Amino acid sequence: MSNDYQGSNGDNDPNQFDPWVQSQLSAYHVLWLEKQGDVMNKTELLKYALAEWVVRHPNDWFKLTNVGSAIRSALDEFIARHKEEFIAAE
Repeated sequence: MSNDYQGSNGDNDPNQFDPWVQSQLSAYHVLWLEKQGDVMNKTELLKYALAEWVVRHPNDWFKLTNVGSAIRSALDEFIARHKEEFIAAE
């Protein structure tokens, strides 16, 4: 996997994404996460989504994707798999 992460802004708010991470998300991802942020920590939610994706797609994580692609794929899959458990973005 290529490491295309460029660093952190040093923001200490645990419910805010690093600007680089946010730049990797689609507008829909950001909207969906903002909706969830009213009831749970957005950063933790993104961590859960990525952890779940890595377990389900270890070959993609270690061989085929870059970090940005993994984040987008993980969130797409997480939203689809858990849509009944979360607030809709629409």
